Amino acid sequence: MKEKKYGLKNNENVIFFPGMVNKLINDGLAFAEENNYVKAAGCFDEAKKHVELDDMILSVYILTLLETKRQQEAKEICERLMKKKSPMLEQIVELYLTILLDLKDYNEIDTVLNKLLVDKRFSKERKKNFLQLKELSGKLAMEQESLLEKNSSYTSNIELEKFKLDVFTKLRLEEQEQLLQDSFFQDVTEAIPNIIQIAESKKVYPAVQSLALLVLGAIGETTEVLIEKFGFKEKINPVMPPAPNAVDRIESINECVHKFSEKNPSKFEMTIGLVRSHAYSLFPFDWKGYSDEEVAEGYINYVETLLGKENEQPNELYDFIKILDESTAIIDND
Repeated sequence: MKEKKYGLKNNENVIFFPGMVNKLINDGLAFAEENNYVKAAGCFDEAKKHVELDDMILSVYILTLLETKRQQEAKEICERLMKKKSPMLEQIVELYLTILLDLKDYNEIDTVLNKLLVDKRFSKERKKNFLQLKELSGKLAMEQESLLEKNSSYTSNIELEKFKLDVFTKLRLEEQEQLLQDSFFQDVTEAIPNIIQIAESKKVYPAVQSLALLVLGAIGETTEVLIEKFGFKEKINPVMPPAPNAVDRIESINECVHKFSEKNPSKFEMTIGLVRSHAYSLFPFDWKGYSDEEVAEGYINYVETLLGKENEQPNELYDFIKILDESTAIIDND
């Protein structure tokens, strides 16, 4: 590939070495290829001071900004590219929507999608995806609004008596989950010993154990908690759970699922839904011994068997996924 030459901006009191800018850009691309986004962003930050980066380089730069939690800067670059009608419009739109989801700006997502749905440059298939995203963002917006209303109505009168294990285990599952979820926004210091008992108890569902442990971590409790489920048993410091754990790996596994099942969006949604649900039940443990790709393929295979395909290669991972699914199925049907 022929190296592109960039015209320098007018900068006073700056000495340019031959090839300096091109080296910065090439280094940035190389770092991005290696997933070293901090160094990649640094190279592009410096290069853009001296030259106008082309759209392809900017799209990589946007990705590095996203990966380094600089969403607002990435958003501004996307908006400029969309206004000038970049030839890389589809990629820029995808990045822009990702940024808006990251920022939880669901109203803006809805506005953008309404424009894209009448834009003749996008195929019918692409517009189907836009409609699915519009529906999803609408649901997320409603959940966000509901959560805000709920948080504003919280009082300090949380019923600490309900955290006692013998009382807690008699509550319906929905009440158990709600009590623990409310604890993220309340002072439950007095209930810490009871929440530790809940996290350690085999009388509660695995997902509830996970939720109790997350509450303890949010409070800043460092007392080690003995967690036992799915054949794992370990003392866990709530503020420093093992890393990586199943919850940490959700996004990377979902990326693999997307890569393997991108031709079947409905199967993709079902698969990532299972991954997320099982990850929280499994937390703070992990699909130990299996790579992201292996876990993703295992879940795709499992979903296919749910849809009627015969499981041609039963293995330990498949059996483990089945056990996880049975644990969450009990919760769903409780």
